[in-house]
Amino acid sequence: MQLAISHLRRAARTANALEKLHCLEVAEQKLKDAAWLRPEAVSDEFQAGLQEIQRSRVKTLQEQALPAIRRLLEAAEENAQERMAILEAAGQLLSFLNYYLPEEPEAQVLSARFRELGGKQPPYQPIRPLSEMYHRPPDAQR
Repeated sequence: MQLAISHLRRAARTANALEKLHCLEVAEQKLKDAAWLRPEAVSDEFQAGLQEIQRSRVKTLQEQALPAIRRLLEAAEENAQERMAILEAAGQLLSFLNYYLPEEPEAQVLSARFRELGGKQPPYQPIRPLSEMYHRPPDAQR
């Protein structure tokens, strides 16, 4: 739980859209892991916290990631020497955008523009939950 709070604080402090999205991902998974480890401790406040992370992610995608992708694509058009490095950053943001807001019209337009510039979008990589890596502790299997 403390790890989730730490990542939420980090997300609140950063102005970098990619870093904020990553911190929100980690915080969300840490909360889900805590619920998996101690399901009896899950409360309405816990569920409200997960919903708030989801709202923050959508807001970050719409208010920070979309403009950042636009700026990155403009910079890639203007700077042929650094185009691939710029497109790599845009691709990472587009991975989040296309995963969480696939129907967003502007996301589709930006994805097409990204591909026109020669970008190759990396696949979205979710954070693996503890439940895929470990067995539940014996005292929590009740």
